[in-house]
Amino acid sequence: MSRSFFRGFGIACLFIGITFLALGKWDPALLPIGDQKQIQQLQKELDDANEQISQLKNQLETSLHQSESNGDSSNFEEQEHEVVEDTLYIYSGMTPYEVGKKLEDMGIVENAIEMELFLSKPEYARSIQKGQFTVSSEMTLEEIANLITGKSNNAPDS
Repeated sequence: MSRSFFRGFGIACLFIGITFLALGKWDPALLPIGDQKQIQQLQKELDDANEQISQLKNQLETSLHQSESNGDSSNFEEQEHEVVEDTLYIYSGMTPYEVGKKLEDMGIVENAIEMELFLSKPEYARSIQKGQFTVSSEMTLEEIANLITGKSNNAPDS
């Protein structure tokens, strides 16, 4: 058996597969019975999941309509963005990345990398102070940076 025989055999198998696919002769009924049952079971699970999704969408729409009719549309948004307040401990040698990661883990900031980039600015990078600071999710990145570096919010612009 030579290499060209196997190459020809492989090409022939590929050609036959493409021909069956193109002519529509590939029929799921030709699958073994166990595979057909598994496909039917998976299809039923998919249908059930789609039904649950539609029910949840209906429940969400109903609750939104009820809150709008009660004048509580802002209450729904407030529930999403709950205010978090915590104490941030900064130790000697902590990097801006570590500070940002701690703030993200505490739920104060949404993106640690964004905080890291903000603290990496020249006016903040070398002045991060060690200590404990009370921070809140209502604070802006600049307010947090000013707090942990000891900079004043009302510093005169040059």
